[in-house]
Amino acid sequence: MTKLTQKIDLFTQRRLERFVDDFRSKSGQLPTLKDLADNSFDGELVDRALKEGLIEKFYVTLTNGTVLKGYKVKR
Repeated sequence: MTKLTQKIDLFTQRRLERFVDDFRSKSGQLPTLKDLADNSFDGELVDRALKEGLIEKFYVTLTNGTVLKGYKVKR
């Protein structure tokens, strides 16, 4: 594991951005933390990406009333 103070390398940054964009275009939903973790983006990496401003966190309400955290690429 790396420290939270280290920057995300360019390869991982591009891979994360592409995954979030592809997930949204395929399913029409924002990926959740579980979706990111299933694709090898752990919570620490997501926290660093949020801190660096690569992605944004949103609270998404589903039609059944469930509230989830969704992530979107910040442009």
